[in-house]
Amino acid sequence: MKNIHTKQQTTGRQMSKLVLILDDSELIVSMLEMICGQLGYRTTSALAFSQVNTLVSEEAPSVVLTDLNMPDAPQNDPVQGLRTIPDLSQTPIILVSGMPQGDLDEIARARRSAAAAFAFAFAFAL
Repeated sequence: MKNIHTKQQTTGRQMSKLVLILDDSELIVSMLEMICGQLGYRTTSALAFSQVNTLVSEEAPSVVLTDLNMPDAPQNDPVQGLRTIPDLSQTPIILVSGMPQGDLDEIARARRSAAAAFAFAFAFAL
């Protein structure tokens, strides 16, 4: 798998909305690409936070799905890092994590920048 890649889905003549997937796990990226594709969305994916600017410069996504724990995110906070990118400052962010909900709630309280994104957060068991 490449570190940066885009999958295209078209519905009729119109291009579907673009979802940016940011996760350091190739397995999770593949799973989210499959789910988004089945729902009719195009995806662009990065395995490292440092790749986001390149992807966003090509086309701004309609929504971002990101792992809560991105090792190379600024200050270890992907939401804060994404908000510093002008094309993503107002983009909805959905956090994806394997952490228990209680841990996610604690992190949300500790990280004010993540509080809004946590309204959309969900946890899943691997």
